Amino acid sequence: MSLPHPLDDADPAASVLESLRQSEERYRLVVEHLGEGMFVVQNNCIVFSNRLASEIMRVPREEMMGADPIEWIHPQDRASLLELRSRLREKREIQASYELRHIGRDGVERWLKVRPTPMAWQGGQATLTLFSEITEHKEMAIALQRSEERYRAVIEHVDSGMVVLQNDRLVYANRRAAEITRMSPDELLSTGFWRRLHPQDLELILERSRRRLAGENVPNRYEVRLLFEDGSICWIELGVSIVPWEGKPATITFFSDVNERRQITQALHRSEERYRAVIEHSGEGMLVVQAGKVVFANARAAEMVHLSNADVLREGFLHRIHPEDRADFSARYRLRMSGQEVSSRYETRLLLPDSSVRWLDISVTVVPWDGGQATLSFFSDITERKKAEQELLRTASEREAILNNALVGIVLSVARRHEWVNEKFASMMGFAPAELIGRSSRYLYADEQTYEQFGIEARAELIATGACVNERQLRRRNGELFWVVMAGSCVRSHDPDSGVIWTFLDITERKKAEEDTYRALLKQAELNELRTRFVAMTSHEFRTPLASILSSQDLLKHYSERLPIAERQKILNTIETSVHRMTRMLDRVLLLGKADAQMLDFNPQELDLVSLCQSMVTEAQNQQAGSQCPVVLETPSETLVGQYDEKLLRHIFGNLLSNAIKYSPSGGEVRLKVVRRGTETEIEVSDHGIGIPADEIGHLFESFHRASNVGAISGTGLGLAIVKQSVALHGGSIELKSVVGKGTTFTITL
Repeated sequence: MSLPHPLDDADPAASVLESLRQSEERYRLVVEHLGEGMFVVQNNCIVFSNRLASEIMRVPREEMMGADPIEWIHPQDRASLLELRSRLREKREIQASYELRHIGRDGVERWLKVRPTPMAWQGGQATLTLFSEITEHKEMAIALQRSEERYRAVIEHVDSGMVVLQNDRLVYANRRAAEITRMSPDELLSTGFWRRLHPQDLELILERSRRRLAGENVPNRYEVRLLFEDGSICWIELGVSIVPWEGKPATITFFSDVNERRQITQALHRSEERYRAVIEHSGEGMLVVQAGKVVFANARAAEMVHLSNADVLREGFLHRIHPEDRADFSARYRLRMSGQEVSSRYETRLLLPDSSVRWLDISVTVVPWDGGQATLSFFSDITERKKAEQELLRTASEREAILNNALVGIVLSVARRHEWVNEKFASMMGFAPAELIGRSSRYLYADEQTYEQFGIEARAELIATGACVNERQLRRRNGELFWVVMAGSCVRSHDPDSGVIWTFLDITERKKAEEDTYRALLKQAELNELRTRFVAMTSHEFRTPLASILSSQDLLKHYSERLPIAERQKILNTIETSVHRMTRMLDRVLLLGKADAQMLDFNPQELDLVSLCQSMVTEAQNQQAGSQCPVVLETPSETLVGQYDEKLLRHIFGNLLSNAIKYSPSGGEVRLKVVRRGTETEIEVSDHGIGIPADEIGHLFESFHRASNVGAISGTGLGLAIVKQSVALHGGSIELKSVVGKGTTFTITL
């Protein structure tokens, strides 16, 4: 008996190991080439993954091992993953698959479909996770969902009702369909809207629906009526099509409320009938020509050209146009239709079968007509007017010699254009007669507004009275304006359209004489006013000194011997002062008279202005010694020598200082300030007196004018008038500022 070989017992074990190794190799090969990603997670860490898992996750395989896959999950989906882990730990039921977003190393967001399965792994619990990328599928699903939502939103908010009919049953109706049929959406789907259809229209709809589903060709747009419980009727327009619906044919119907449109259409029909009646009974002919063919003519147009309406539409009326005018008539039409600028109004002649000639006034415009361009023409018979014009022109030559020798301008105007002018009118305007024939009268007027306004007013007056007369300014060729009397009368009574004969009489000299007379009257009135004020002033100003002289004379006459010498001297001084006062006032009147007559003496000599001002301040203080107003002089330290008339300056400074003190009864400083500014000298006299009312400042330098607030303070109203003249003779200016109750400041610039 032989013994077994020692290795024989090991052969089966080695064979098993080799089989296991080969099996593992096969399974590893299968896992590596699996069509989806796979990894095993144990204790929240990846302990195994295949190649495709790394590719799908965009994470290197070596980085995946030992990592927690939650770090690559989109933050918004991590809660779902944590919930899944909780269910796996607690061995609760989980879904077969989940959809999650992950973010790979490339930063791109992708969708994954994940299928987790609990399993045993190396003596512990783990989760086998199979997953595949579904990004493209997910995006398509989302796009499809959004598209469906948009279409549903459009359908639900469109202004038309929409229903889908399948197997004689409504399977869909939008919100607007329920509103139009006055049914709830549920009621509409359950019962349909057949009961809302007018009985006379229901059979038509059902019959067309059956024929349409049978494949017959039937109209897919038409109008039917809905009949409601209250008896009201609503017209709707239907649009029907065959569509597939959930795999079966169905009819989709859109319908809209056309009640308002039908009412508008009916109103348009009625309006069209009214306008047609107006056009057909109009006194003017009306034609529409399109592509060289008459497409519309009213009865009056046919009557004018002596054709029937049918003949006008068939033949046109070009053969009725006078042969001499036909070429021009056709050319105008061609130019107008080519878009060129052509006069929209002109006159032409008709030559009728009886050889009579009729004149037409034609007005043409281009209008849209049945989708194309056409010319709309209105024309009226002006034969009688043309005869009148021709008659007028025939006789005009006989009268022209007489009219050309008239002393007034004469014009025959038609539609405000010169048909004829005489030589006097042409000469008056600065033109030759031939230059004015056919010209608009617009050139006569200074501006467009005046031209238009006179046209309206004159036309109204000519229609109302048959004549128009007015005075106005016209413009000559050289732009000069002159005055005329215009007198117009209609050729035919009260009809300015027949022509107007105007006469023009130049009254420029008369107007100038009137203006001179008016100015003289104003001057005379002003002189009368000055005379009145002078008499009032002199009677007031002379009365006081005369009374003083008279009373003093009376004392000396009766009591001279008994009066002390000092008292008699005082009385004599009073007489002397009164005489001086009257003398000064007369001097002022004489001075003002010279100033008004431009005869005021002006003798400038070299003079130191500072010394003169010092002298004037001293003199003013001495003349009004009892005044409460201190007079302050403010001058430069150096002398101010210039060419001045001392007599006039003394009057200027004396008057201003005297007034400043006199019209400051409550006291207050009076200041005379002299300042040199470049080549000019500025003198300012200011006070804190009663001031001058603002509305009277403009009259203050007028002769004899005194402010209304002077009260009993004496004065002549002459001083400031002379001051202003004296300043003007020096080439200077005077201004003043004043506030009532606060004072006045006069500023003189020399």
